[in-house]
Amino acid sequence: MILLVSLGNTSLTFSLYEERNCRFLFKTYTDKLKSENEYMDILKSFFLFHQVQVEQVEGALLSSVVPSLTKRIQRAIENVIQKDCMLFNRELKTSIAIRTDHPQEVGSDLLSLAVGAINTYQRDVLIINMSSVLSFSIATAKREFLGATFFPGMRESVSNMVSSSAQLMEIDLEKPKRILGKNTKESINSGMMNGYKVLISNMADELEKEYGKELYRVITGSDAKIVKDILGHTFHHDHYLLFDGLYDIYMKNKGAF
Repeated sequence: MILLVSLGNTSLTFSLYEERNCRFLFKTYTDKLKSENEYMDILKSFFLFHQVQVEQVEGALLSSVVPSLTKRIQRAIENVIQKDCMLFNRELKTSIAIRTDHPQEVGSDLLSLAVGAINTYQRDVLIINMSSVLSFSIATAKREFLGATFFPGMRESVSNMVSSSAQLMEIDLEKPKRILGKNTKESINSGMMNGYKVLISNMADELEKEYGKELYRVITGSDAKIVKDILGHTFHHDHYLLFDGLYDIYMKNKGAF
């Protein structure tokens, strides 16, 4: 099995892959105050819960967008699995041409999603990633990354709105019953869910117009599951896209492809 780890601004996710299939997945919060030993304990608990022996792990790849935590997490992984942990950086081969003004600025998460999308769908893809940041990016069948556009993530928007308004409360987002809310909780939920539905649909249409032809629309990320059912059939949900891409990158750099 291959251990694939994604370190984001709000979440840290561990996954174990075999033959490009996710066997196990575990997600926790990113905490800059946690020590290396504490992260080791989290990883050990993940293995223990799924009855995975360290010897079954062939290697690891860490993708991080949190520089201050990267080395801490990498060392924790290596101490647990007793093997080197590959770090996603510009030295790794992705087999993707980055067609942006400053290729070095493109995050490892965007590149991993692009690799996963190209290898899975073999066509021009619009990737909508719903996490702490809502990102839209385009990857082509010619193995090109064309660029991205960003918007605040849905839960971050809720938190910012609530923190600046004394009479609003934190809520758990869910599929809305109607557009016009009949109470504060329902009004917040409807506004966020339906507002982001319109945002995603309209942005997808505009990006297709700019690109000049139809794109295969894939929605992924931690918040995708709560909006996928209200977006309609033109959007295809792919929960494991990021880790599929990380798996492909790991194998590419191990000489398997």
